[in-house]
Amino acid sequence: MRSTIIACIALLVAALCGCGMSKVNSVAIADGPKPATRTIAIMPGGGVLADAVAVELLNRGFTVIDANATSSMMVRLNLNEIEITRPEGLAKIRDQGIEAVLIVRAVGGYDQQPQSATARMTSTTDGRVLAGVTWQNGFGGQAGSMADRVMRQGLTGAATEIADNLATRVQ
Repeated sequence: MRSTIIACIALLVAALCGCGMSKVNSVAIADGPKPATRTIAIMPGGGVLADAVAVELLNRGFTVIDANATSSMMVRLNLNEIEITRPEGLAKIRDQGIEAVLIVRAVGGYDQQPQSATARMTSTTDGRVLAGVTWQNGFGGQAGSMADRVMRQGLTGAATEIADNLATRVQ
């Protein structure tokens, strides 16, 4: 009986060691002073994860221009997605009082939760990347298993981790 309990505990420990929590990698500008970044425009096309990251940044005290307002501004300024990352496009955005643009892209998983995401914040002053984040959802056991569902994060968890990393890089 005792050896059966020990074997079950060892099997449980081995199973849990095979699981992985979500992972976040981030990078900030390496050289020079950090420009003041308080007003951020969310670029269109980022979907619900970009909207969730925007809400989380708003909760951290940033002024956030949502993707719809950014899209309207781009039309008004006669800019497309390619032109906005060029110096002339960034200058037009900066003239609107925006200090950085944030591009968020995500890939959905088999369970309708985010599988992975990237976020890149670019300064409108000089075009430097202020912060970049890659995020990968956790896993545990077979896809769809109870262990896997426990290890995986939803939209809110992903947005919180991404916003936390972005905020610490630009403040």
